[in-house]
Amino acid sequence: MPFQEAVIAGTDFTARVAPSGKYAFTLELEGRPRLRTGRVGCATFSELSALPKSFRRHASSDGLSASVESRSVIPFGCEYEVRREIELWDGCGTLTVDVAAVNHGAVGDLSLGEVSFPGPWTQLEFLLWGETEFRSVALTGEEQEFHHSPEIPVMIRLSDGAGCVVEFAVGSDLWRHRAGFRTPGAAGEFTLAGNAEEVRFTRQILRYEPETEPEKRPWRFSNLIAWRSGRDADAEPAGERVDLAAAKLPDSGCRVPVKGGGVAGLPCLASPAGRKFIRNLVRRASGNLVLTGAAPELCLDAAHLGRAGKGELEHFDLEDYFAFYLWGNHQLAGRRDFFTMLPAPECRFAGSAAVRNLGRAPRTLLPAEE
Repeated sequence: MPFQEAVIAGTDFTARVAPSGKYAFTLELEGRPRLRTGRVGCATFSELSALPKSFRRHASSDGLSASVESRSVIPFGCEYEVRREIELWDGCGTLTVDVAAVNHGAVGDLSLGEVSFPGPWTQLEFLLWGETEFRSVALTGEEQEFHHSPEIPVMIRLSDGAGCVVEFAVGSDLWRHRAGFRTPGAAGEFTLAGNAEEVRFTRQILRYEPETEPEKRPWRFSNLIAWRSGRDADAEPAGERVDLAAAKLPDSGCRVPVKGGGVAGLPCLASPAGRKFIRNLVRRASGNLVLTGAAPELCLDAAHLGRAGKGELEHFDLEDYFAFYLWGNHQLAGRRDFFTMLPAPECRFAGSAAVRNLGRAPRTLLPAEE
């Protein structure tokens, strides 16, 4: 029996995960596709030719989140295996893909497939590693190329002027997305192009020179998504308030290189101290819990990723904020309490859909379709 499309739906969205076909994932808002992710490419082979091997939907018992796990094999070359895990909750999600050559080979030229944002849109914003502010473009009907370089946009944001916002970002493995800068004999290339009707983001992680032999290793890439519909509104959450910035966590500061030499010192939740602080905070909570001073940021400290010997590895701890928000709410849901996070004034992502969604109590998903 062939695998069927899996659906995850909430108050204002429907997500479709397909075991095969052009799009691996589609996010619909108000019945209209707003974000789609394509299929990976390995060497000269595409995931479009892969054979699905497993495909499972899971849902949390409290109804706050659901996920889909899939595995497929490209039956050519080194028989490349592609695994995906897509986890969604109210307004946010993580998309993870693993790629490996399972038949004694190596993953050669590697692309993560096109991400498309069907419109109409009025504005595009994106942030590049090393820059302090988002670049902003007013979208028109004219086709444009907004970005084309070896540097990846850390976050992309589309808005339609009527309250609908969709964001796509890298996670704690930003350093893997930038593998083209640190892999001898290879380079990466990222393109952001389109118009008001559709914006497209292509991701060529590695393209090797003809004489270069690729390293034999598996790859994992995580991306974050967030969205808000025109009906979303922010409300001040009630509960016990604890300020993250006042905690002064040891060895947890973000070191962020920016043009001009600026460096931020905000707490990084990817660090061991940040993780321990949040876990203890949630476990001691006796009611609703509100973390103030939240400040997702880009960071270089490899020790935060358990790789101190590497010195510097670029990461974005927004993925850790996502994980702790979801984990904390799973922990408190049995008591009908919730865990929210409010941004610090200096957080440059404070106005993003992702961070705004962390500041509201989660809503349960709709029951799975039979």
